[in-house]
Amino acid sequence: MDPVIITPRLKLVLLIQAARGSPEFEWLHELRSDEQATWWSLYGKAKSAEDTEKFIKGCLPSHDAGETRHRVAYTVHELLETTEDASAGQAQAADPREKPTRFIGLLTLVPVDAGSLPLPESLALPPPTSTTTLTLELAYHFLPIGWNKGYATESISAVFAACRNTTPSFWSPFTSLYVRAIVNEGNPASLRVMQKTGMIDRGVYEWTGKAVFLAGEWTERSSLHICGRYLLE
Repeated sequence: MDPVIITPRLKLVLLIQAARGSPEFEWLHELRSDEQATWWSLYGKAKSAEDTEKFIKGCLPSHDAGETRHRVAYTVHELLETTEDASAGQAQAADPREKPTRFIGLLTLVPVDAGSLPLPESLALPPPTSTTTLTLELAYHFLPIGWNKGYATESISAVFAACRNTTPSFWSPFTSLYVRAIVNEGNPASLRVMQKTGMIDRGVYEWTGKAVFLAGEWTERSSLHICGRYLLE
């Protein structure tokens, strides 16, 4: 995967590690400690550095064998306009890779496994038994400073393109790549992002189970839109 992705307004940096005390850890702890950024997260708001470490362990690739090597995480940074940009004009603007940035979010793709939400066969595309298709689950979180600007759509589209263009050996032994996302019906903004990034709404799963704290309240049921698309076929 590309170590750095530049879009018209963003810089995405491939996240390999985030040890405590590093800038990467501080960014993620800020994100995970923000109540608004974690409003729709089943992990909930981080109450300690240990909570953030647990989250990081679940989304970054490890050195162990298995599908954890197919985990993909990008930190998302907003490109800030410099004085030179404003005075010189677009044609002579500074190299985007050298521009100052500010951290605004995180995007992750994690293989669906036995610990993922089990879905009825009608919504499980491709079938869980597929040996040629890798299914990744998309998740993203943005700080409020990054809301309502189209950054989620811009960053997801860029990462999808990077997934398609990376060397096929990265996804070995799989030859097809499918991405799914689970979006709560109470989150229309994310449903719009799904539409804009080509994710197809496959149907609604009426989840019931042990109470979880979500969107500011405890709930034992949720209507979940199961969205997905193939990136490689």
